[in-house]
Amino acid sequence: MLTHLYDLADELNRIAPWIWMSEDQHIGLRHPATGELAHMSLMGAIDAPHALALYLDEEAVQRYLLMQSEDPFDPLLPVPDAACLMLEARHLQVAFDCRSQLARHELATIKQLGRKYRGDNWPAMRSFRPGYAPGPLNDAEILWLTHAIEQLLIVSPSLEANPCACFRLDTSCDAVDTLTRECIDGVWQNSWTPFDTEPFVFPMPPGDRALIAKIATHERLTDVECLFQLMPNPVGTNPSAMIFPYLVISADVATGMIIGVELLSVEKQSHRSLIDSIPNIFMRQWDKAGIRPASLRVSTITTYSVLEIPAVALNTPLRHHARLPAIERLLREMPF
Repeated sequence: MLTHLYDLADELNRIAPWIWMSEDQHIGLRHPATGELAHMSLMGAIDAPHALALYLDEEAVQRYLLMQSEDPFDPLLPVPDAACLMLEARHLQVAFDCRSQLARHELATIKQLGRKYRGDNWPAMRSFRPGYAPGPLNDAEILWLTHAIEQLLIVSPSLEANPCACFRLDTSCDAVDTLTRECIDGVWQNSWTPFDTEPFVFPMPPGDRALIAKIATHERLTDVECLFQLMPNPVGTNPSAMIFPYLVISADVATGMIIGVELLSVEKQSHRSLIDSIPNIFMRQWDKAGIRPASLRVSTITTYSVLEIPAVALNTPLRHHARLPAIERLLREMPF
């Protein structure tokens, strides 16, 4: 099964569909056994590395669409937010790059299969899961990605002749449908599915009401810098389950002193649980210091969103700042 996937990847790289297709010209793919709908997108029309991504759920597609809407010459998203959008989107990927960019387990698989590559044609098969570093595919994911490449190879000749053929306008409801490959009665064929995905909304967990009420009783007012950020430096020894740490920091604007620092991961909790806990972690830092924020300063959309509901409840101004000097000093000293 893995040998077949690498054969397909070699053929995909040979025909190079990213030459005539851009990232926003995606194709639907319905899983023949489960009926789940995923979306394929080709990357590398402008810059290497070339890759095929298969986004596996609606949130992943929403993240992809937000990333795709960014102007590369004038991006609106702060760099940490853009990194999170990609790394936390649930998707599978085959990317083609130079040997030095592949992980050890990826090189070991290629060696085990007896395959040889040169230049920037080395294939890397990766599974992206929220909170985890990109890792090897399991058997179900190998099958998913196999279906994706097989079906893309089938439709690529018609899309080369007309790249816009992957979309059509549904005049009955003034909506856009996307070309979708699905297996009906054992036969793969084209169909059309509505593409009406809602815009991605950064998570806004509410925080614990009792903790909010406790913070509101503190008399000491302090302007606070806050940062919640994925650190894109994986830790762990198992290549199948290396994790990204998440950093939660509060700092006193006036003194530059750190109020609290905590590292989190999905090692013992779900990604959803981790996100839901962030407002409470910030508030426990403030409570331990005996402060009530007079204002909250953040530098990313991710941090703004997780603090928005508690800030409103505390009647505390929440503002975006391009720089957080106290936190930046700490980050320069941390071994990441």
